[in-house]
Amino acid sequence: MKRVLRNLVIVVLRQLPLKSGVTAIASYKFIKWLIRDLPDPVMTTLRDGTPIATSPHDHDGTILYLFGTNDPKVKLTTEALLNPGDTFLDIGANHATIGFAAAQVVGPKGLVHVFEPQRKLGDRIDAAIRPGRYSNVVLHRIGLLDIDGSFELRSPSNHSGCATFVDIGTATHFNASEICIVRAIAPYVGPLIEGRRFAAKIDIEGAEPKILPWLLAQPTTRFLIFEASQNSQALYDTVRAAGFILYGLVRHPLLMRYQRIDSLTELSRFHDVVALNAVGPGPAMTNRTGLTKLLRAA
Repeated sequence: MKRVLRNLVIVVLRQLPLKSGVTAIASYKFIKWLIRDLPDPVMTTLRDGTPIATSPHDHDGTILYLFGTNDPKVKLTTEALLNPGDTFLDIGANHATIGFAAAQVVGPKGLVHVFEPQRKLGDRIDAAIRPGRYSNVVLHRIGLLDIDGSFELRSPSNHSGCATFVDIGTATHFNASEICIVRAIAPYVGPLIEGRRFAAKIDIEGAEPKILPWLLAQPTTRFLIFEASQNSQALYDTVRAAGFILYGLVRHPLLMRYQRIDSLTELSRFHDVVALNAVGPGPAMTNRTGLTKLLRAA
């Protein structure tokens, strides 16, 4: 009976046109009860039907199991802004749900490079690539920073999406640890995007200032989606100095909304943001062009 109910709930949740709020739903006591007895790992499917293994007791794994993606609003923004033939970098991919979605848009003439240093997640991404026939997706089992080396990656045991190379001091809840290979972004990624229009999603939990300046400096960068809840001042200054336009992804359960960010105070209102190249490759933009209008035209 519980299995039937669980399957019914998943069908309903995946039919809902949710853009935000999936974290709150995944935290409901009813949902936790519903998935409590699931094996770990458990098989689920992405939105396109591709099977992928996940942990139902991990925060990000729970969301993927229920909704088939980790973040609908980031997924939809990525899909709307990409063009066929683009190259996309999914940096800090977790289960690579954004990278896999991007692969459908960029098509056979495009490429998606997925970067995930966590061993279990890398195994799950690798296993999903072949059944999904993602011939344009390349997995890189590394982290990206501004130096080469092997570094400790720490995370809460039930939240793989919080994994970070940044020193978190004495935080006791970061009780999972593994040593991961890290590569300096410039010499490693440079050859991958040379001469190609590209965009990126960056989710590296506080290490964004290590790689964002290089990504912004590339002449073929179209847009970058990243979290701005940490290092807000440094990120804001870096983006503005590069001449990119910042938009915040408004959290709304049913609508895709964006707000232009023109101050640090405005940036503090958002968790996820997108930096658009005002003059570079891709759709023509001016400083007065709204992102919502651009996406509607996409």
